[in-house]
Amino acid sequence: MTQPTDAAGLVAARQQIQDALLAYCRGIDRLRPELISAAFHPGAMLHDYGAEPMSIEQFAQHAPGTLKRKFAATQHRISNTTIDFDSADSEAERVATVESYVLAYHWEEAADGSRLHTFNGRYIDRFTERGGSWKIAQRRLRVDWSKVEPVEATMGDRWVPSGRGDDPDPLWD
Repeated sequence: MTQPTDAAGLVAARQQIQDALLAYCRGIDRLRPELISAAFHPGAMLHDYGAEPMSIEQFAQHAPGTLKRKFAATQHRISNTTIDFDSADSEAERVATVESYVLAYHWEEAADGSRLHTFNGRYIDRFTERGGSWKIAQRRLRVDWSKVEPVEATMGDRWVPSGRGDDPDPLWD
């Protein structure tokens, strides 16, 4: 069975998949476990984020604290998203393989100066539809390249760390 079969169903599925990808990026940058988790089905597994695979529940509780301790701000951007609807694993489950390029910036404040960590890679996600919602059931992270560079100058504008911590975010004020 290949799915979805009708144009409206295809558009709706693609929109839910895109919304889930963006929810993850917003959640990881704002250090909000509930937004991170919103992109995934309960029990979803993440691979290649460390030595061992971890569940979304473990990741959503672990990642925000780690990012907050190490980086003053992050920004994750996705592009070149390809959605391929697969044959269903069973009659009850609809499946899509989704590849998204990710460009992530991590701003580090250190005693010897600021550094910008730039990461380019891909999210390779297995999305499933359960109860009418398309979410990630499994994610693999692939690193294509990365670099770390000192920040010698900034544009001088008021810097706001993406609504992290006690700093208000105009989106939720």
